[in-house]
Amino acid sequence: MSSSSCHPHNPTTLPLPEPDSSKSPEPTSVLYNRSSPSTSLGSFSSKPPEDPPPPPIAADDDCDWDAVVDMHMHMLAPAPAPDSSFLRWIMDTGYADADTFPDHPSFDSDLLQLPMPMPSDHPPQPLVDDLLDAARLLDAGDSTSAREILARLNHRLPSLPSPPGHAHPPLLRAAALLRDALLPPTALPVSSTPLDVPLKLAAHKALADASPTVQFTTFTSTQAFLDALGSARRLHLLDFDVGFGAHWPPLMQELAHHWRRAAGPPPNLKVTALVSPGSSHPLELHLTNESLTRFAAELGIPFEFTALVFDPLSSASPPLGLSAAPDEAVAVHLTAGSGTFSPAPAHLRVVKELRPAVVVCVDHGCERGALNLLRSCAALLESLDAAGASPDVVSKVEQFVLRPRVERLAVGGGDKLPPPLQSMLASAGFAALQVSNAAEAQAECLLRRTASHGFHVEKRQAALALWWQRSELVSVSAWRC
Repeated sequence: MSSSSCHPHNPTTLPLPEPDSSKSPEPTSVLYNRSSPSTSLGSFSSKPPEDPPPPPIAADDDCDWDAVVDMHMHMLAPAPAPDSSFLRWIMDTGYADADTFPDHPSFDSDLLQLPMPMPSDHPPQPLVDDLLDAARLLDAGDSTSAREILARLNHRLPSLPSPPGHAHPPLLRAAALLRDALLPPTALPVSSTPLDVPLKLAAHKALADASPTVQFTTFTSTQAFLDALGSARRLHLLDFDVGFGAHWPPLMQELAHHWRRAAGPPPNLKVTALVSPGSSHPLELHLTNESLTRFAAELGIPFEFTALVFDPLSSASPPLGLSAAPDEAVAVHLTAGSGTFSPAPAHLRVVKELRPAVVVCVDHGCERGALNLLRSCAALLESLDAAGASPDVVSKVEQFVLRPRVERLAVGGGDKLPPPLQSMLASAGFAALQVSNAAEAQAECLLRRTASHGFHVEKRQAALALWWQRSELVSVSAWRC
C-alpha cells in the first residue's frame, strides 16, 4: 500500500472486489488462490456452504501431542504431501513462482564486488569485536561512529545476496545487512513493485519449509487464542501484522473442528487488519483476503476480512470503522521485530479500548537494539546453514525476511531504543498469562520432529521462546487487560 493513497488523518477501509460466484467449486485446500491477483482491496464476507465438509479426524483426548502436531501440519491438505508449510496452498497458484514473472531482473554475480574469501567458517576475533562495537555504538545513539566502523570494515563484509559457492559466516552476513541499511547504497537499486509480493511470499514459504520458527509461532499462538477464547461464538481478531495471513488457518481449522464435535452452529469470525501507511502492497492484502475468505468458506465458517489504515504518528484515535460488537470476543495479534510493524503506545491504547480477551505477542527480538538484532539474524542464518538449506533459500530469507527487519531498526538509528514489547504491555496495564502445558508440549513435540538438533524451547517470564544454541529466535506470550 503506497503512502500516497493513504490519508493519515482520515483512516480508511480498503474496498475489495466481489469474487466471481460463477466459477467452479472451490478445491479443498488452505489459502488456495485460483483467480488472478488484483490490486483492489477492502472487505468481504463469506457465508457457509449448505453442505459443510466432513469433520476432520480429531487428535486423541489423552494428549498425544505427536498426533496433534500431525493434525496441524497436515490438517489443511486433502492428502499427505512432502511440504508441510502453512504457506504451500498459496504457493500452489504460482503467485510466488519467480518464473511467472519472466521480466523480473535477476542478480548478476559479475556486478557484485566479491570480498576476499575467509579461511574458515569463523571470522577473526578482531573483526567480530569491531562489529559488536559498531552495534553497541548504534544502540547508544552514536550512529555516526557506528557508520564509520562499518565503512572501514566494508571490504571485509560480503555482498548480498552471496553468489552460489561463496558462503560466508552467518555473523558477517548479518553485519552486511546492517551495513547495507546504514551506509549509502553502492550496489543495485531497490524499488518496491508488485513483483516484490511473490518474491516476499516465496521467501516466507522457504523459511517455513527450512526452519521450525514459523510453525512454532503459529502453533503456540493458536493455542494461546484457544485457551483464552473458549467457546465464544462471535470472534473478532485484530491483527497489527497480518502479512499473508498464514497464522490464522490453524485457528480457523480448530474452531471448525470444535463446533462440529459440539454439533452446534459454526462460530462467526472477523479479521480486521490494521495497516500502517506504506507497510504492505495492496496486492499482498488482496491475496490475504482472498485466501482466508476461500478457506473459511470451505470450512463452513461465516467470515469477514477488513483492512483499515492506521497511522499512530498522526492520530491517537482508533481508526474509523474499528469497533467491536457487545457479543464479540476480541483477540489481538501483535508482533515486534517482524520488519513490517513496530508497536507503539498508541497501538496499545487502541487495543485497551476494545477490551480484548487476549493479546498474543510474537517477538522476534529485532527491535531491542542492533546488538540483539545481529545475534538474532546470525543465529537464524546459522540454523539454516546447519539444516542444509540451499543457497537459494538462504538468499531469499536474507533479502525478504531479515533485510526488512534490519532496515526498520536502522531507520530509527540514533534514537533512543524503544522499551521491550513486554515492558510496554506491562506499563499499559496488561497482565501476562501463563503459557499452557498444551502449548509447551506441542512445541517440544515439534522440535523432536525437526532434523536439526540445535533448537530448544525455554519457558521464561510467562513467554515461550524458541532458541537456536544460545540465541533466542522468537518468543510468544499472551496478555489480558
